[in-house]
Amino acid sequence: MYWLAMLTMLIDHVGLVFFPADPAWRIAGRLAFPIYAYALYLGYARTRDMRSYMLRLLGLALISQLPYMLAFDVYRPNVVWTLLASLLALAAASRLKHWAAITCLYVLTALIMELSMMDYGAYGLLLVLIYRYTRSSMMVAAHFALNVVYDLVHHANIQHFSLLSSILIACFAAGESGFYNRVPRWLWRSFYPVHLAVIAAIRIWP
Repeated sequence: MYWLAMLTMLIDHVGLVFFPADPAWRIAGRLAFPIYAYALYLGYARTRDMRSYMLRLLGLALISQLPYMLAFDVYRPNVVWTLLASLLALAAASRLKHWAAITCLYVLTALIMELSMMDYGAYGLLLVLIYRYTRSSMMVAAHFALNVVYDLVHHANIQHFSLLSSILIACFAAGESGFYNRVPRWLWRSFYPVHLAVIAAIRIWP
């Protein structure tokens, strides 16, 4: 699954930069983010050192920001900030007892993500929460409902293709240790900024 996430993310970004008129690249790319969101949930559930996990994400977000802006000619936070904000929300929620306080925390986090224009924004947080609180067919149904709302708000029906990733996760993630450990950690952690840097270099090369 991690190989699929990296491959489809690469396809998505190559299509976005070099073949923007061809939707096939973006359709394939819809599979990537849900796998990264699920990986974040697994990291949250399994890590023995939450502070180190957060610092790694912070470092990756900082390193990736310039290549992200150069590759896509945008001026907003990259998707790692979305994952970091989601992790912070999960960690903070685990310290709260009342459901109302937890709900307020998630709503506030979603608003901050939207106002700061993080990549995927509140959608990213909600998908992480779906993986945190649901399983199996309920997870797929919740992701489908999220995509419907996202489509109504942003008129982005292409996002419906991301549901395939949740279906694959529901089918194959019962053995989560295999899902989590088959990609070398150095490759998994470096792939995002490195592939963005390569795309940026090709894009701006005279």
